[in-house]
Amino acid sequence: MKNPEAALMSKLFEDYLSWSLQLKRALESEVLDAKFIDVRALRGISFLGMGGSGIIGDVLTKLLSKTLDIPVVTIKDYTLPKFIGKDWLVVALSYSGETLETIMSFSEAVKRGAITCVVASGGRLMAMAEKVKSPRIVVEGGHTPRSAFPALLAGTINLINSLLNLDLRIESGVEVLEDRVAIEIAEDLAKFLFTGVPVFVVTDDLYPLGLRAKNEFNENSKIVGKVEVLPEWGHNDIVGWEGGNREWFKFVLFKEGPGLIDFASDYLRELGYNLKVLNVSKPSYLETMLYGSWIVGLSSVILAKLRGLDPEETKSIKRYKEFLKSYFK
Repeated sequence: MKNPEAALMSKLFEDYLSWSLQLKRALESEVLDAKFIDVRALRGISFLGMGGSGIIGDVLTKLLSKTLDIPVVTIKDYTLPKFIGKDWLVVALSYSGETLETIMSFSEAVKRGAITCVVASGGRLMAMAEKVKSPRIVVEGGHTPRSAFPALLAGTINLINSLLNLDLRIESGVEVLEDRVAIEIAEDLAKFLFTGVPVFVVTDDLYPLGLRAKNEFNENSKIVGKVEVLPEWGHNDIVGWEGGNREWFKFVLFKEGPGLIDFASDYLRELGYNLKVLNVSKPSYLETMLYGSWIVGLSSVILAKLRGLDPEETKSIKRYKEFLKSYFK
């Protein structure tokens, strides 16, 4: 495939290719019903969300946990832990605004007296936020939740910066998403994963990227995958791979610099596994997450096309959502 851009001009592939433009537009997103919140008065911050929207919470939980002196957690469920209530900031993320689990947990947060805010393109969640005057950002529509990653991330950062007077920076991500070498890396990764079960190996800081990679190949390429997280991996999974099938599994290790990933790659090579090490390191954590997420998104669509599949179709998710509607009647 000498020219993947020409061969793969599906709507979804175009979405991924235009991430830099999506990010530029999202940087201008406006906070509605904005208000200042003294972070020192908060007991904690919780991000609510599922799937392609929920991954934003994973990224920002990792980032904010290293900069704030309060707990930051991600909730991916239709109910809330007991400890979340008054003096908690609850950020609900749903690209469609129709994610039932997020709507239910957001409603519960409102009833408990938490400080709530919303990031969505519309839907019931946005209507609920408007009704209770929650600060909110409307992100652009027309994408799938997974390909709207830059819009959701930038929108949520704008919201957090505005409410808490923080200075999280993501503008430099635009340049990162204009590096066309990423397309060649994505194509090479897709060919590597054409057969076998992918196992994504990350350090704890990059867990959101490992999860993002698994989710992208699940949804776009219709394949199963696994995520291994260091250093915990070194206390359990490492032994399991002694007896694993060398032909079934393909390891993809995301590397930022020298460290635990070097040990993992050496160990897996010694056992005879096929692996690929991807250096996704960029000057900042958010740039690294954008760059790595862009590569796996592009690659998962390329792999879908190589396998003759429609990357946009997610009929199993539709079936699950229909079940939820009947279950929670």
